[in-house]
Amino acid sequence: MTTTEWISVGALGDAFAADNHCLPQVQDLAGKTLCLNFENGWVIDHTFTDDQQLVWAMTGAEGEQASGRDRYTVTRPRPGIYFVDFIKRSERATSVSLVLDLQQQVFVAVIAELPTADEAHQPLLSRIAAGQELTAVQATFLRGTIDRPWSTDCAAPQTTTELLGKRIAYRYSPHELYEHIYLNDGFYTWRCIQGSERGLADTDACHYYRIADQLYLFVWREKIVPTLGVIMIDLQAMKTTGKIVGYETNSCEQLRNFTVGAHARVLAEIEAQ
Repeated sequence: MTTTEWISVGALGDAFAADNHCLPQVQDLAGKTLCLNFENGWVIDHTFTDDQQLVWAMTGAEGEQASGRDRYTVTRPRPGIYFVDFIKRSERATSVSLVLDLQQQVFVAVIAELPTADEAHQPLLSRIAAGQELTAVQATFLRGTIDRPWSTDCAAPQTTTELLGKRIAYRYSPHELYEHIYLNDGFYTWRCIQGSERGLADTDACHYYRIADQLYLFVWREKIVPTLGVIMIDLQAMKTTGKIVGYETNSCEQLRNFTVGAHARVLAEIEAQ
């Protein structure tokens, strides 16, 4: 191990920027409006005014209204399936990631909020004593249908155990190599083999959704440096696309939200317990 330094997400973003394996941004959604009908009763129109800006307008389950304009990124891991991501400027430290399956007309949304500085610096023992999760990063998962009313019999993404037991290496760039071990339905272990966090490892909270055959949404929430990762893992193409968000520095003020992508290699698989 060459270092035990836990770097900020801003420094991580700088390290990941060079020669990265991100999927190219696409313009497929530019000029389109998609009506997302959430299972909780929300209805949110997303108008992609061009290849960088979107306007959203929400009607809540009780008729409440909200709207906003934000800058988005979008990649296409498979035909008809898109990963859309943006920071909500109207809310504190909040990001939205959407996996849109336009063929099945279904989606899953990840709405996440990073902790305040006070929450981020709360000792882990204090969180345990208060009955809280070790991580202060919060995430909500909501599913729904696209351009049609929500129905419980739709083919919306479901949580999955299909990744459990797998040990997978992810090459983000010639300089950055990590591995994941998917332990159970709530935790995974990561370690940096090569790169800016070389020698570091931890076990963190995570979530898994099945999007299509061998295509998954994987989300993790770190507890040491408040970080959210949202990626799609394609074990047919052996490729990922997604994003990491956190604070630029450990003062927990300015956000850093950056795209990531990696080439994947399955190292081992054991029967999940």
